[in-house]
Amino acid sequence: MPAHPTRPHEHDAEAGFVVGALGRALRIRVTGAGACTLAAAFADAWAHLLLDPRAETDDELVLDSAADTPEATAAGLADASTLITRTLIDLNRGQGLLFHAAAAVRADGRAILLVGPSGAGKTTAVTRLAGPHGYLTDESALVGADGSVLPYPKPLSVERGGPVKAQLAPAELGLPVAGVPHEVDRVIVLNREAGGSRQPRSRRLDVVESLEALVPQLSALEHHPRPLGALAELIRQVGGIEQLSYADVLDLDPGSGPPASPRLSAEDLAFSIVACDREDGSAPGLIRTRADDALEAAELLVLAHGSEFRVLAGVAKTLWLEAGAARSEEELLDRLRAVHGAAPGDDLALHGTIDVLVRAGVLEWRR
Repeated sequence: MPAHPTRPHEHDAEAGFVVGALGRALRIRVTGAGACTLAAAFADAWAHLLLDPRAETDDELVLDSAADTPEATAAGLADASTLITRTLIDLNRGQGLLFHAAAAVRADGRAILLVGPSGAGKTTAVTRLAGPHGYLTDESALVGADGSVLPYPKPLSVERGGPVKAQLAPAELGLPVAGVPHEVDRVIVLNREAGGSRQPRSRRLDVVESLEALVPQLSALEHHPRPLGALAELIRQVGGIEQLSYADVLDLDPGSGPPASPRLSAEDLAFSIVACDREDGSAPGLIRTRADDALEAAELLVLAHGSEFRVLAGVAKTLWLEAGAARSEEELLDRLRAVHGAAPGDDLALHGTIDVLVRAGVLEWRR
């Protein structure tokens, strides 16, 4: 566990603070007219993550407080939370799956991940559900290759009626801090429905639906060595991603947790990794662009290109699979007829599909 200085309110302007989280150490220096007040507030909010100020660090950040006012201090704390989180994300690119998610520890010691964009209710939900077992994070969750979420128990961002969210230490909300990684047992995508049913309901998503729901809520996906494979393995580990629809977080039972739907079987969640390399050389023809990862699930082909992913089916899927080496349109038409059978006008349909895939950046012409 991080050990904060003996007297954290006595801010040493030269040494600053050192925050330890996600396996990193960041030096934080506070400057400006309101530095003393902001430093004291920062020490309170981040005390549980402060290391010895003499510790070696991975990066250094500066917080500037232009005025010694409550508004400037609140804004400075909000800026600190954003800056520290973004820096930790940058430093951990490629080290795991970085979700926009809150996470809490359950009574059995395993973790529940609550995934969703800003405004989905992650912080309120994790505050209600963490209870006596442990708070892991309210904003950014790093899931490692072993399927465990690393603790990042930053101050929680809570609406308190001001122009910016208040940054409250977990202890202020009665939340114990989890200090070690915990295996992820449930991954829940939050779907808040204003005016919807007051009975929360859950349904499991298949592999492709899960990828569609999770990819937009991931940071630095393009830096992961095998993003789709890692996501699919996590989906299989938890028995399928759950989509939780609810009207109000107060409808969630803090004792039993969010309602769960039956886990999907290994057969339901089956996938296979597809080689996404392509032939080097200068032979002319249509060839697929370089993808970062590819997998097949439920007869669909899913491709990762940087931070984007695409789902291909039918003729489009066959075209990509056949275009690992440069091929002429005539060669591809022969292959498509062998796989799908000949049909009137299939040559025109092929030409149109190629145009769509080239514009989408999935295929390219090598001249």
